[in-house]
Amino acid sequence: MKCSLFCTASLLGFLSFSHCEKEDNPVTDTDVILGHWDIEVGGTLFFEEDTFSASSGCNSLFGDVEIENNKLSFSWLASTLMACPGPEGEREEELKAVLENAILTFSLKGNQMELFDPQDNKVMTLTRPENAALVNQWSVLSIRVANGITSSIYDEDTGITFLADGGVQLKTACNSGAGNYSTNDIGLQIQELALTEMACKEERHNREQELVNALSQINGYSILRNTLSLEKDGESYISLGLEE
Repeated sequence: MKCSLFCTASLLGFLSFSHCEKEDNPVTDTDVILGHWDIEVGGTLFFEEDTFSASSGCNSLFGDVEIENNKLSFSWLASTLMACPGPEGEREEELKAVLENAILTFSLKGNQMELFDPQDNKVMTLTRPENAALVNQWSVLSIRVANGITSSIYDEDTGITFLADGGVQLKTACNSGAGNYSTNDIGLQIQELALTEMACKEERHNREQELVNALSQINGYSILRNTLSLEKDGESYISLGLEE
C-alpha cells in the first residue's frame, strides 16, 4: 500500500511515497481524537465535536468536520487572512489542499494518529502533544479583568507553584502567599489562600487584586504543552507559562 507523507522536506510539496500498513479497527468512541494534535513535520490540528482548526505556523484554518467510525469528513474550510510569504505560505497551501473538502480515514496507535486519503495514501501523521504536569512552578502571562485579558509589567516575577502535597504558593506583584488546592479530573479549587500584607505602590496593589480576584473564581484548568490555563466554566481567567 502506498503512503504519501505530509512533510516539509521539499518546497515542492508535502507528499512523498513509501509503503506502510494501516489498521482498520473501527473507533467506536470518537472522543479519543478530540483535542490538540501536533503535525509531525510542524503545525497543529485541533478537533472539537463538529469543528476543527489547523495551522502550519502562519494563518489559522478552520471549518466543520464529521467524525464517524474511522472516517473524517472535512467541509467549509476558511482561513484568517495574514500574508504568509516563503516556505510558511507554501506549507499552509499544502495543508489546505490536504484538508479542504477531504474525506480521510484515520488509524490510532498509542498517542499517534495517521490520516489516509481515499486511495489509502498516508497524508499526515499526528502526535498528541506532551503536556507539563500541574505540579510545577508557573509564571503569570495574562489575567482576565473586567475589560478583557491583560498583561502587565507588574506580572514579572509573579506566579503560582502547585505542590505535590496539595499546597499552593503564590507570588503577586506586591505580596506572597500560600493556600491549598484540590483537583477532580479537570476541576480545580484553590482554597484558604492567605497573603502577606506588605505595603506597595498603588499600581502593584491593583494588579495583585486582579490576580487574587481571578483566582477566587477558578473552577477548572487545562494544560497545553508548557502553558497552564486556570479557568472558570471553561473560560481562561489566568494564563501561565512553565518556569524554566
